[in-house]
Amino acid sequence: MSTTNYSTDIIELQDKSLVIDSVLINDNTKTLVVSKPRDKSNTKCLYCQSKYITSHGFYYRTIRFLSVAGYKTIIKYKQRRYLCHHCHKTFNEESALVDKGSTISNVTKIKLLEETTKKQSFVDIASRFDVSPTTVNHEFTQHIADYRCQLSQTICIDEFKASTIAGEYALIIGNPIDGKIIDILPSRRQDYIYYYFQSIPDEERLAVNYVVTDLFESYRTIVTNLFWKSVHIADRFHWIRQTTEAFNKTRIRIMNFYLTLGKDQYKGSFNKYTKYANILKKYHKLFLANRHTKEAWYFDQMIMASFIQKEMTLQEIIEYCLNLDSDLEEAYVLLQELYYIANMSTFENAKDHILEWCDKVITINKKLPELKKVALTYKSWIVPIVNSFILNPITKKRMTNGFIEGKNNFCKVIKRVGFGYKNFDTFRARILYTNDQSRPFKN
Repeated sequence: MSTTNYSTDIIELQDKSLVIDSVLINDNTKTLVVSKPRDKSNTKCLYCQSKYITSHGFYYRTIRFLSVAGYKTIIKYKQRRYLCHHCHKTFNEESALVDKGSTISNVTKIKLLEETTKKQSFVDIASRFDVSPTTVNHEFTQHIADYRCQLSQTICIDEFKASTIAGEYALIIGNPIDGKIIDILPSRRQDYIYYYFQSIPDEERLAVNYVVTDLFESYRTIVTNLFWKSVHIADRFHWIRQTTEAFNKTRIRIMNFYLTLGKDQYKGSFNKYTKYANILKKYHKLFLANRHTKEAWYFDQMIMASFIQKEMTLQEIIEYCLNLDSDLEEAYVLLQELYYIANMSTFENAKDHILEWCDKVITINKKLPELKKVALTYKSWIVPIVNSFILNPITKKRMTNGFIEGKNNFCKVIKRVGFGYKNFDTFRARILYTNDQSRPFKN
């Protein structure tokens, strides 16, 4: 192989028949003057395939290329024109270096498209390849393949805030087994989701065995009507959060009650009502700790309790607060009971345990309206909630939306890094291709 061929290999010229005639360096710019030796035996007319052609002069094309050794690089391509004596038409010689009518080399376009699969904005890519952001956007939209992945046996459905034209929230569908996003929809409206899934062939849709969602009523309607062969699973985190949020509302109600009592009392540390309210505010996260998953040493930790100016364990702080208000104590006990059910129950006994808990909340605890509302919700969603105790036959673990929640943050990162997207299709494509770089581009 000649030295010239080695040179074209080093700078990644796709057309290996090109020859570098000269290199000009001006400041931070390298200009490569290239040409292509004529191959008389294989050159034919593009129109009539005749070999009776002759050279009809040259002209120079200025082509933007990849940086070489830190230099901004431009190629001056001395392209030959031919004249066909059979059909009397002229045409340019063909080269894999650049497409017809383009000023950007093909290898630059390939590298540019590869960069779009990374978490970076079009502006960053454009500055690195010395093109405009509009060019990057154009090349990306011209070469992306507009398709979705096939529905898997287990799918997760959730929404994330995207502020699209179709609504404030976008919908994400994912496969928790292989960790890939199946598709992104611009709206979570029930009619939109229904039309989308209805357009999927019945064979593919009815092959889905499990559908994991949160407690959004539209999702239950979709699963009931279109995935009637599937098992609907209420995401464990979301249905437990119903109770944690209800407990938090109870704590805030009690806290505000004591703030009101202490409004006209002594100020500062002498006001026992205000002091208690401040304790409930400062240690609010401590009350939400799951005693059945936290290690014992966590509650045995010693900290300085500022409200009495002495060291106390976390357990002593909890007991101190619960002893001062019976409603808070009762709500805390119920919260820990639900944690126990969620962690220790099995699919066979979960329904009995949850309904027993709900009846206890509704009939006994009339002073806790926040938790009563949760109990009624649990009874309405009892079947999907109990299904959350089913073990996945592949992973042998409970099925949750934890995977898709992580992808929600992934989508937000893509949006934030790109400084937002006016076109939802471009936004959707960036998410899909950045998440799964094996997706093919259009030719």
